[in-house]
Amino acid sequence: MKKKLVIILALFIFVEANAQSEDLTPQNEHTLSLNVPVQIFWKNNEYKRKIAYGYTLGGFRLIPNLEYRLNKNVSFSLGANMLRYWGADEYGRNNFISVPYYTDTNTQKLLHLKPYFRFDWQINNNLNFVMGNIKTENSHYLPIPLYNREFAYSSDGEEGLQLIYKGKYWTNDAWLNWQNFNFYNDVDRESFDLGTSGLLSTAGNLPMGLQLDYSFIWHHNGGELDTITTLDLDHWANGHFGMNFHIDNVFNNSDALTFSLNYLYSKDMKNSTLPFKSGHAWFPTINYSSATWNATLGYYDSKDMITFYGTNFFSNIAQRDKNITYPKNQMLYANIQYDIMIAKDMQVSKSDYILSIVGEFFYKLDDKNSIEKEIKGLSFGTGLILAAKPKFQLYRFKKLN
Repeated sequence: MKKKLVIILALFIFVEANAQSEDLTPQNEHTLSLNVPVQIFWKNNEYKRKIAYGYTLGGFRLIPNLEYRLNKNVSFSLGANMLRYWGADEYGRNNFISVPYYTDTNTQKLLHLKPYFRFDWQINNNLNFVMGNIKTENSHYLPIPLYNREFAYSSDGEEGLQLIYKGKYWTNDAWLNWQNFNFYNDVDRESFDLGTSGLLSTAGNLPMGLQLDYSFIWHHNGGELDTITTLDLDHWANGHFGMNFHIDNVFNNSDALTFSLNYLYSKDMKNSTLPFKSGHAWFPTINYSSATWNATLGYYDSKDMITFYGTNFFSNIAQRDKNITYPKNQMLYANIQYDIMIAKDMQVSKSDYILSIVGEFFYKLDDKNSIEKEIKGLSFGTGLILAAKPKFQLYRFKKLN
């Protein structure tokens, strides 16, 4: 296995040295290419109180894959999704949704390894259909409380079906994320997410305008093949409605200032054993973005809220002790990211080689209504993430008559 690791790293170094700047374009039909997206990350989360576990993530994720472009609209990708945490020698075979619980059975050695496959069909200029490993680069257009941006390098991604529509005034992402397959007489439960989210813009390409966004995620547990004798099914929902006002070109031609107000909700749809049957939250924010900076400042106020895929700071249940609940959860939130384009002098796309300095801050306010007797305080996470997406063309097939 160590020899395989050496070969993988050597291949990556070779690809980095020989990567071509030529992206897959309509002129590159019937071509076979090698993509080697990699993220090298270090993220230290210093979390106080019992609401969330603190942890440090250091390692890399490598997804080498061969991509065959049948024509300008259709491509197939096949490869492997590999994760290595610094200092870890065993990994569970289960899907990683975030940092998983440790198990000493059914493990993989030295690397967490998953197959990777994607069928990508650009049906027309606006509609894109994906099967297999679906696209999550835009976090499904979900607000931060509903989708932790750390998933980009800590989870295995999502597998299933996806339909993306991108128009001048409307963008929508609809997806099925299948998390757990259910065999006959299985003791595990079938599990999947069905979601849709989107943006409605009144501005089009204007430098100022109003944008409305929305989402609904339905989480399902259970199936016809389950042998569990407890509840047959349980369903849970998360979602939001938001309003954003943006002003482009505030200080230069590539920046924007956005004022947002998001209403988030959670609801027990059927038979959930979670302590809250429904909850909601308000999340007003101010965001500044440019070619190198992205900074958000916000206030979060929730009641009985549960978010499945957001950082646990946005839930009203303590992660460290499930007996502790927060009927109200109030905090100040800040997020900052600075991107260094490390490939600016190379003949490649600048956006494909980025070193990001990140910081995330949660100032939990003492609302004095919890059984947890702790004073208000600051929790934070800081890190470095190197993201590179080298790709190069291996072979161009001749078209048969």
